[in-house]
Amino acid sequence: MRKLVRSRHGRVLEFSQERHGHLVYFKLEFKKASAAYVNCRIEDDVLVLVDLFVQDKCVVRERNFLRRLFGHKTFEVDFRKQGIGSQLLATVIAYAKAKKLKRIEGSLEEKELVLNPRLAHWYQKRGFTVVETTVYLDLKSSPANDDARYMPKN
Repeated sequence: MRKLVRSRHGRVLEFSQERHGHLVYFKLEFKKASAAYVNCRIEDDVLVLVDLFVQDKCVVRERNFLRRLFGHKTFEVDFRKQGIGSQLLATVIAYAKAKKLKRIEGSLEEKELVLNPRLAHWYQKRGFTVVETTVYLDLKSSPANDDARYMPKN
C-alpha cells in the first residue's frame, strides 16, 4: 500500500505499510530516505508498538544535477514537530481498529524519556494511558472518530 502524506511544512512523504506474519511495518519516506517509521507486533488481540521513530537528521540525496555538480551532494531535513509521528500513530490506531484488535500497547524506554521528556504527554494527548513506563490504548473504549482517513486506499 502506498500513499502520499504532507508534513506541516508542506513536504510530501511517501507512506507504505507491510505485514509479514505477526509483524507490521509503517514507514514514511522523503525522496527515498527514511523519515519516520513504526514497527509493530500482533500478539493475540493486542498490537504492540515495538518502535516508533521520527528522524531529526534525515540525510537526503540532492536531486538537482547542477547543485550536485557544485558540491551539494546531500542535505539534511528535520522531521520532528511536523505532525508525521501523530499521523503514523493515527494510522496504527486505524489499522488496529480495522483488524478488530482490542488494545494497543507499548513501553517507554528510559533513554527515550531522557531524549524526549514530553513523550509520555505526547501519547496522553493522543488518547493513550501512561502507567510508569507502559503506554496503552483500549480500542473498545476509545472515542469513535474518523480514523479511516489515515488508512491508505488499496
